[in-house]
Amino acid sequence: MRMHLRIWFTIILITLGNYLIGQDVHFSQRLAADKERNPASVHQFEGNWQAFSVYRQQWRSIGVPFNTASFFFTKKFYTSDPALSFFGSFNYTNDQSGDGKLSINLLSLNTGASYRLGKNIFSIAVNNSYTLKSFNEGQLTFPGQYDRTIGGFNKQFSNGESFEGGNTSFFNLGLGSSWERRISNRFNLISGFSVSNLIEPSESFYELDNRKNRGYGLQFVGTYSLSEHYDLEPYLSFYRAGGASETVVGSAIILNGSSLGPVENIKPFVYLRTGPDRNSDALILGSYADWGNFQLGASYDFNLSDLEIASNYRGGFELTLAYTGKERKLDTKRIPCVRY
Repeated sequence: MRMHLRIWFTIILITLGNYLIGQDVHFSQRLAADKERNPASVHQFEGNWQAFSVYRQQWRSIGVPFNTASFFFTKKFYTSDPALSFFGSFNYTNDQSGDGKLSINLLSLNTGASYRLGKNIFSIAVNNSYTLKSFNEGQLTFPGQYDRTIGGFNKQFSNGESFEGGNTSFFNLGLGSSWERRISNRFNLISGFSVSNLIEPSESFYELDNRKNRGYGLQFVGTYSLSEHYDLEPYLSFYRAGGASETVVGSAIILNGSSLGPVENIKPFVYLRTGPDRNSDALILGSYADWGNFQLGASYDFNLSDLEIASNYRGGFELTLAYTGKERKLDTKRIPCVRY
């Protein structure tokens, strides 16, 4: 049975390979996905600085799992104008996938500015990144290496491929913007627009001029106060690059209250990854929990695509952890005691 599942999985991957060149790193949790897609979203937290990490593993149920880890550090810089501030963010991402150990190491620097105008907050940012990709050719087998005499693959045979090398690297640029507005006393909206692969860099292990497609993303997240202890947080994200697109839509509910003990709030969420020109891909269930300066997030993707034949609806899990350095403001002015 397991062999049949692997055969089905291989057939599906070969079919998709006729249409897809490759897949960029992506996350399911909103806070991680928006930081990865839109450089203007990295400063959307209440504090002076933030350290944010995310770990994701998927497809363990089928074979060699795909593992992704990413770390963000963001610092805000205030000016003499209370309406204007700047921010900078450093990001490192490592991704390991498949039998060939396809490895992605990405370093990026986000720089941007934010300006408050009345009830509106406008932000813009630039992402500069350098990516190194590599794979282990010796861990892969190819059709030309099939040996009928042994009924399997013989790595002593030539693979018939013309790889330019096991490494490739490129520089990339991205742009991001966001707009935040307090619509009413009960509703706040944050929207974003981003452009990735702005210069469409070349990316190939062959002697080909294969370029990454420019991608465009939209993000919308709102916070609506239902009562003193409950807030609703609807979310919509859309991304398109070349002929591929992705839509994540859903909502979280924020549970506030002292009855949670040391936990300030819990935020369970349900998202659906789908698209206007494709079937639904995954159902994402998870939750965030805040206590003190820490926030922990956990989620799981239940696979709904044709791959569920092999995966039995199992997809991947994702963990996030954030620590935010809170702002320290003097609430009242006091006359210092002469004794001290």
